[in-house]
Amino acid sequence: MYHVSDITRRLGIARSTLLYYQRIGLVSPARDDQNGYRIYSESDLERLVTIRCLQRAGFSLTQCQDCLEGKMDAAMLREQLLVIEREILHLKTAESMLRALCQRTEGKAPPQAPGADPLRHWHAAFEKQSPQAHLKWLQALGFSEKTATQIRCVSRNMENHEVYMEDFFKVFETMKRQGPGSWQTTMDAFRKIENRSAIRNILEIGCGKGETALTLAEVSEARITTVDNHEPFLDALKTKLTEKNLSHRIQPLAASMLNLPFEDRSFDLIWCEGAAYIMGFEKALATWKKFLIPDGHLFISDPVWLTNTPSAPCKELWDVEYPDMCSIEDRCRQAEKAGYLVVDASLLPRQDWQDFYDDMERTLLGLKNSIGERPAFQDMKEEISMNRQYGDEYGYACLLLQKRALA
Repeated sequence: MYHVSDITRRLGIARSTLLYYQRIGLVSPARDDQNGYRIYSESDLERLVTIRCLQRAGFSLTQCQDCLEGKMDAAMLREQLLVIEREILHLKTAESMLRALCQRTEGKAPPQAPGADPLRHWHAAFEKQSPQAHLKWLQALGFSEKTATQIRCVSRNMENHEVYMEDFFKVFETMKRQGPGSWQTTMDAFRKIENRSAIRNILEIGCGKGETALTLAEVSEARITTVDNHEPFLDALKTKLTEKNLSHRIQPLAASMLNLPFEDRSFDLIWCEGAAYIMGFEKALATWKKFLIPDGHLFISDPVWLTNTPSAPCKELWDVEYPDMCSIEDRCRQAEKAGYLVVDASLLPRQDWQDFYDDMERTLLGLKNSIGERPAFQDMKEEISMNRQYGDEYGYACLLLQKRALA
């Protein structure tokens, strides 16, 4: 629950603005029975975050309300687009005039600002304020949960999303692993669990093509349930299971990590390498905890900053790719606050990143030669280049956590 001061501080708006939103019916907070103060729910906060993000995209409050309710008038949107296009033309004319005058008075024109996709930054800002509000808004537009999640976390493009994701998966379906990691890193992390011999049920979330699940099957006698929402990844895993005669040990399941179909306290160990960002690190910790037995373990890896002063190009990239990035110390504090004991905290070996991007680069080269260059491929190449140049500024925090018995 939130009070007026909590909302104004979090959204950076005036109290009068918040109260105006209430007067015109955009939000309807409850009242505290004891003191009469306004109380805002998590749903109210998500609604307000969405309104503020839509306002930054040029929508009026009436248009914001229509968008929230999924009522969008095509003629109105067209008219608004024409207004914005005219404004852009006027601003471009003013920019050209000012550039020409600078050239005349200074003898040279000012440098051009670097090109950027403003809509990608808009989606990133929305995601940083509230992943849940971002998801709900996209679903209100008619996108499925899976597609909305992909727009939030991968393409950040509502217009050409399908083409982008098709190219994205052409790369990741070909690669051995779908994120940085290795057999050795998984083995080392598992061996840090004191009572590992007693583990009988493991859940892996975001399993991809199953390299980690196969490793866990080597090092334990547990039955392993693997979850992913991309069927081709699971099909590739099923083929491996047949080849290795492991179908009786590992059960692939097509499901969303946002809505897992399991009973409470079903697993001794939950494993998630590099996929928790999809729902948000803290949300993942809170949501998945109920599926663990008392004193059960969670292994989770997540991108973190390794410096307080990242280079500008590096920060610009990750402000879009993962706006919730913080330090490994912050992640440990969040885990403790969520009711976990931090058993071990380490960094993914640099070699794992190098091997992952070497594989991606080989895959991209083969695809470029066969089908040409694509926007998704260019984004991946930028990520590879960034890692090779600034890879000492960020990494994966690998946290082995234990659910507190009373948490």
